[in-house]
Amino acid sequence: MSVSTTSVSTVPGSARPRRRTAVLVGSLAFVILAGAGIGGGYWWHEHNLPSQASKADCALAQQIIDGAQKLPAGDKKAIDQWAQDTAKTRRAQMKDGYLGYNIAQYEGWVTTKAKGEAGELTQKQMVHIADQANSHCTDAKVTLAFPSLNS
Repeated sequence: MSVSTTSVSTVPGSARPRRRTAVLVGSLAFVILAGAGIGGGYWWHEHNLPSQASKADCALAQQIIDGAQKLPAGDKKAIDQWAQDTAKTRRAQMKDGYLGYNIAQYEGWVTTKAKGEAGELTQKQMVHIADQANSHCTDAKVTLAFPSLNS
């Protein structure tokens, strides 16, 4: 019995079209995934930026901050009236709720301090309140001037 060996002949270059197709499909997939990644990253960045308040909202916030400095220390009735009036005005006129929240935190602290009921804020807390409120006024090109919260 003899064993015959037959060679399978391959056509030279027959793998090239497959290789080109694979490279083309891989490149196209890479471009699509890279575009999706860049687009997703941009959306995520924009999504996580602070809301931007109008110039009017920022002006109202500054008005509240300035008004808080005129509170009569110890006059609980006048302080409570100021807090109620300010909260009504803020809720009615301020459109950016996130800036409103930061200013409401400040209002609450100022009123309790004026009544003699608040503890001292740390410098870190003071900076955080001011930074958070100011981050909402960047596009309006307004910088809210907070007095020293511990004075």
